[in-house]
Amino acid sequence: MKTYITFAAVAGLAFALSASGGNAAVAAVPPQGTELFKCQVHRGGGRDTRPDNALETFLWCWGHGVAPEADARLTKDGVAIALHDATLKRVGHGIPKSLATAKIKDLKWAQIRDVDIGSYLDPSYSSVRITTIDSVLAAMAGRPDRLLYLDEKGAPPELVAELARKHGVEKQIYYTSPKFELVARWQNVVPGGFGMVWLGTWPKDNSPKSVARADKFLESTLDRMEATGWKGISQVQIHIRTDLSLPDPFCPSSDCIRRAIGRLHANGITVQAFTWTEGANKDALRRIWKLGFDNFATDDPLVLFELLPELGNRDVSNKGGKRR
Repeated sequence: MKTYITFAAVAGLAFALSASGGNAAVAAVPPQGTELFKCQVHRGGGRDTRPDNALETFLWCWGHGVAPEADARLTKDGVAIALHDATLKRVGHGIPKSLATAKIKDLKWAQIRDVDIGSYLDPSYSSVRITTIDSVLAAMAGRPDRLLYLDEKGAPPELVAELARKHGVEKQIYYTSPKFELVARWQNVVPGGFGMVWLGTWPKDNSPKSVARADKFLESTLDRMEATGWKGISQVQIHIRTDLSLPDPFCPSSDCIRRAIGRLHANGITVQAFTWTEGANKDALRRIWKLGFDNFATDDPLVLFELLPELGNRDVSNKGGKRR
């Protein structure tokens, strides 16, 4: 597949922040479009495009100029691995039930390192194995174009920072969590590093009640983050439930999302959209983009790859947040 995207603008921002010792949360927000190139592929492979959290999948993402997400868990003996689920029940192939249902945190690395985690998707991926976070970071060394969203699933900021420094890639990571306190800890151990907070309520519908609840959650969470001075927060991801049959198709509501984006941009924070219901619908993505988002996360990377050139080539000269 033809590669359309580059990380040059992002790498430049990372190095500028590193040189100044600044915090990404107080940096200027680039015009909408330039930040597009930090788009994230959920779990690396999306819903069913490539195997979850596999090194081969991450290389595929980087080859297309987007950033994969790695979910960082710890084994019983303290090895940080990339795996989304708490057990191997969904992705583990050809293993006994006792191993499939055991919690990863109760298993040692030697017990799971040879498990096939690719065949759940397709037999052609039968050689895919669990990768360590150390191996993922090693693949980023010397390649500033390779960025990673590392979603905390048990691996604390301090351990990730230690591994990242070994490979010199600590400024290529977005340490990610819904717990903004952990993102603040990442800032403590990696001054000037990137941190993302993801916010979602997973409503079952777009009823007025669900929308009101999502709006309240988004606004109240931003209030709490503001009370901390936005410490360590470079980016916020907003989860969006989409129903294009409604006058306002979004939950949270369009007005609430616009207010949130304006508030975050005014504080130098970029905003990422993730619709888990309509990620394969280009019209939905176009309408989300018009709300003012800086980039996307997706479960449908092939659709996003096709759409990115269209979004990236439009006039963005009057977009963006407050300059600081």
